[in-house]
Amino acid sequence: MEFKFLRKSVFASLALCLAFALFSCTNEVGDNNVVGFGYQFPEATGFSKAFYSQVYNEKGESKFRVVTFNLQGWEDIPFIRLEDVGKFMDYINDRGYNYYIPPSGEYIYSCKYYQNDAGTVYPVEWKDDTLYFDVESQTIYSDDFTRMVSPKNTVNNGIGNVYAAKADTATKSSPKIDFNNKTEYAKQKERMTIDLKAYGLKMFVFDTTRYNAAFTGYENDLLVPFQVIADTFLRVAVCSFNGFDYYVGIDATSDQLATTKAYDSGRFVRSIRSQLKAEYNYRNLCLLFDKNYCLKERRTEVGKDNIGAFINDSIFKAGLGFDLLSTDTATYDTALAKFLKGYIDDGHTGYHEPSMYQSYASISQYKNLSRSFAGPRDKALDEIYMARRKDRAAAGGKKGVFYVKEGDVDKMAVIVFDNFLQSDPGNSTDLEEIAGANTYWFLTKAFEDIANHTGVKNVVIDLSCNGGGVIQQCMLALCFLRDTNEFFMAEKNHLDNSVAKFYYSIDTGTGSGASLKKNYKFYVLTSGFSFSCGNFFPAICHYQLGVPVVGQKSGGGGGVVKPTQTSDGALFQTSASAEMCAIDASGNYVCIDAGVPVDHEVPYDKFYSGASIYKDLYDMLKGWYPTNFN
Repeated sequence: MEFKFLRKSVFASLALCLAFALFSCTNEVGDNNVVGFGYQFPEATGFSKAFYSQVYNEKGESKFRVVTFNLQGWEDIPFIRLEDVGKFMDYINDRGYNYYIPPSGEYIYSCKYYQNDAGTVYPVEWKDDTLYFDVESQTIYSDDFTRMVSPKNTVNNGIGNVYAAKADTATKSSPKIDFNNKTEYAKQKERMTIDLKAYGLKMFVFDTTRYNAAFTGYENDLLVPFQVIADTFLRVAVCSFNGFDYYVGIDATSDQLATTKAYDSGRFVRSIRSQLKAEYNYRNLCLLFDKNYCLKERRTEVGKDNIGAFINDSIFKAGLGFDLLSTDTATYDTALAKFLKGYIDDGHTGYHEPSMYQSYASISQYKNLSRSFAGPRDKALDEIYMARRKDRAAAGGKKGVFYVKEGDVDKMAVIVFDNFLQSDPGNSTDLEEIAGANTYWFLTKAFEDIANHTGVKNVVIDLSCNGGGVIQQCMLALCFLRDTNEFFMAEKNHLDNSVAKFYYSIDTGTGSGASLKKNYKFYVLTSGFSFSCGNFFPAICHYQLGVPVVGQKSGGGGGVVKPTQTSDGALFQTSASAEMCAIDASGNYVCIDAGVPVDHEVPYDKFYSGASIYKDLYDMLKGWYPTNFN
């Protein structure tokens, strides 16, 4: 990442003239404000405090340090230098960076990200990306920025996405996933602009050389609000600040996230927060949804109102704006739970913890409160899931492999797993236990078991109670069903309307991959609950692999989940700007958030019923695909 100045001679006369002065200090929202209020942040004439902060990972290990600045009049809102923005990006993303601080009098900064893995061949579209910071217009913009950040230690492809896991033969959790140089964009990228002025937020230029000799200061340091970077660019990471240090949680599935522990162990309970803190937090919340939420224009497909350019308008139409701006912490935390679970209500959006001002003991109270606010989509998913689990249990079903006989011969196998998981399965030989730990290893063992039943030529993948999970495991599971190495997944970035197709292959150590499609005829069973990866899997089967999908239209869920911590510590997740999508036979993008259609409908009372479990399903499939059962 290269930091530059681009000279604007018209501003040359506006060089720094005061040692502690900040440029562009009046923080006016202007006529195009998105929050609908006349509140203006105070003028910042300098910085009140600067100190070194540690940046910790999920395990509580200090990875590097940055300088945190507090501005006069801005209380303890954290700002960081552009140099330290680079450190955050470099830690999370698998790209290189360097920076250059120019002389005074120039106002457009840029960060250049470049690929640093010399052994990888990249497609032409994955060129170096330049991100500009225009202090005069208070915008961050780019014509070609690849806003995909991912942890270096889990990605081996070097192109900045989070879906590829390195081989982990020690724990059996994953073979190697390789992306090849056929990765391409179906649509070229468009300009991205983040207008801080519209939210009343600002970047500042200041002279750090005269503040503290202990810092490596520059005359023209660019100071950026930390939360703007965390909310806007760090898609797969939870980044938080507890007043002293920063916590970066890359693995959103980890139960050891330091991001939450930082707040849980150091909560500052109080009933009132300042108006400045309330305004700053709300504006960051609006920025987060405006620049990250991928389903704004697709909500009508699931019976909800679409969200326009600014989510602020929708928040106030829903009657939640004043409460989300409240200085009373209980009012605000309740409104946030209601906004996420009742209004956004997309199945992926979840509320995990209230703000840092609530006591640790109150976390469970607010979690329970958020469930009571669940909207119609969340409620419908829960109801279908509970009914299917009850029906399946009554029929004697559980996770594992089931066989349907015709006469005395096993003729069809049904593979059942309810999540895509990537834990270490250990040495267990119980298929149900393995299914509850690691999907790839479970399928490996399931097909070994099926191979012992020589009469089986038809295999059903039952995702009727599958609520999703780890995308890498979904990719690995799909590779059992493919019949060609030209296998791809697709993602749409709603920030720039680009669609990327990632071609990949699986190395199981045998050189032949994991495909079993030549041995069996496959089908996928879905219900109105099958969600997230449980929805993406049948989408690829339906639109790409030619595998029949039967049952009921799946529950949907296409958004890539972004874990987020607000500036006041509330923890939640929502659908990021990226959406897992399908590509139809003509090469067109297909939104799958509202679910995947079935090739043949199966009534719910026929899912697990019959003389033996899945016998009715067997008879229906045999009627629809008779040649597969000869």
